[in-house]
Amino acid sequence: MDATNPQKLADHLRELGLRVATLEPEPRLHATNPLHGILTEEIVAVGTTYVTGFGYEIGEHGHEGQCATRIAHLLAVPRTSPARTPSVPEVRR
Repeated sequence: MDATNPQKLADHLRELGLRVATLEPEPRLHATNPLHGILTEEIVAVGTTYVTGFGYEIGEHGHEGQCATRIAHLLAVPRTSPARTPSVPEVRR
């Protein structure tokens, strides 16, 4: 496994709003939903495939962005567009 692959995945996960820790000695990632700390997932590389702690194959090296999106979905991170901000309804009196 290329040592930069887990770092690429970690960067994508952070961009999606997850907290990520890299655990050693075997490169593995620990991703957490920052709003619900109990929602966590451990990700390891098995050959060229990313696998969760429960044995789910998330995707292949080279597709870290797609893998991060799947992990964020598993951890219930809401999808939001960075270009869009939530609107607040106008209150009329």
